[in-house]
Amino acid sequence: MTAEKTLREFFEGVSSAQGDIKEFFDLIFLDIFPDTTRELSTWERQFGLSDTGINEAKRRARLAATWKAVGGQSPKYIQDTLRGAGFDVYVHEWWEPGSEPSVGAESCATPRNPIMWLRREFTGAVILVECGEPDAQCGEDFAQAGNSLEPRGYPLVNKILETTRDNLVLCGEAVAEAGEPEALAGNYVQFSEGLREYIVPNDPALWPYFLYIGGETFGELAQLDPKRRDEFEALCLKICPTQQWLGMLVEYV
Repeated sequence: MTAEKTLREFFEGVSSAQGDIKEFFDLIFLDIFPDTTRELSTWERQFGLSDTGINEAKRRARLAATWKAVGGQSPKYIQDTLRGAGFDVYVHEWWEPGSEPSVGAESCATPRNPIMWLRREFTGAVILVECGEPDAQCGEDFAQAGNSLEPRGYPLVNKILETTRDNLVLCGEAVAEAGEPEALAGNYVQFSEGLREYIVPNDPALWPYFLYIGGETFGELAQLDPKRRDEFEALCLKICPTQQWLGMLVEYV
């Protein structure tokens, strides 16, 4: 009953220490939730999420989206996963809306033409539409209003680095002096490394194997942070079906 007794002070000290232990373990439990974890950077490393300079709230939202992703390949799942990770994009199917066959009919929907939406260097197409051009005939696909000579979309298939050799020795060049070691046939100055380019097929039979990612309305470009481009493309390749090419209708601004 006396506050100053040594035994009372002992039990008060013991109870205080146990309270610290309880609080410590309570905080460890909270570390398994994206919204409350104190180990945000550790979890980001665990899930392979790179530091792109976004604020903590967006980092936690990105972690939460990655944490709860359980897998799936439906357009809605892909769209929800990308948007949950903080990317304002929408997923669009390969066919033209309204061209779907009626129930019981044995026919195919009309595929969207990726050459109309993806940049020329990835399509092999020489030109699309300009006034007076031979392609702009009445009723042809390329003669639709708004088609462009320079579509701003691009295909995303794989990000594979390829190595090429630069500056091979040519006759008459300064380094091709008689007797110099650089003047041997096939010599080169340096290697260059770049991403492999995939050419969009001209065969309409292959166009249904495209899935488009862009703005809310098909054809609109979604705007994304350029610092998160690598992260965005890696996530798209991770969760999208491997048999489909991605038509990326986005711009990084």
